[in-house]
Amino acid sequence: MEQRLMHIISNIGKEALGTLLKAFRRIFVSFMLVFLIVAVGVEAAGVFLSGKFPPDGTTHLAAAALALAFGYAVGITVAIEEILRGIVVSIELVVKETEKLAGEAFGEAEKLAKGALHEAGSLERGAVGTVEGLVGGAGREFRSVEQGIASHLPGHHPDASRTNS
Repeated sequence: MEQRLMHIISNIGKEALGTLLKAFRRIFVSFMLVFLIVAVGVEAAGVFLSGKFPPDGTTHLAAAALALAFGYAVGITVAIEEILRGIVVSIELVVKETEKLAGEAFGEAEKLAKGALHEAGSLERGAVGTVEGLVGGAGREFRSVEQGIASHLPGHHPDASRTNS
C-alpha cells in the first residue's frame, strides 16, 4: 500500500513539474511574441506619424513601455490559464488513481465476501447436520420412552389385546 501511495505521489509530482515547465515555456513565448509585436507596431506608428525614419527617443520609450505592459498582461493571463489547467490535470490524475484503488479494493472486498459466504455455507451445513442429529436422536429417545410406557399400559400390551378378544 505504501508503494502504491508513493507511486501516486510520484506521478502527481511528475505531472506537476511537467506542467510547470510547459507553463514557463508558454509564458515566455507569449510574452516575447506580444512584446515584439507591440514594439514593432508602436515603432511603425511612430515612423508613419512623424514622417522620419529613425524615430526619436520618446517613440522608443513609448514602444518599450507599451510592449512591456502588454507582454506582462499576456504573460500573466497565460500563467493563470496554465495554473488552472495544471489543477484540472492534477484532479483528473487523482481521480484516475482513486478509481484504480477503488477497483482493487472492490475486488479484494469481493474475494473476502466470497470467502465469508463459503465459510458461512460450511458453518450452516455443519450446524444443520448437528441440529438434525440432535432432533433425530431426541425423536428416537422419545419413541423408545413412549414404547416403554405403552408397554405397561393395559390397552397397548400385545398380550392385553389378545385377552380382550
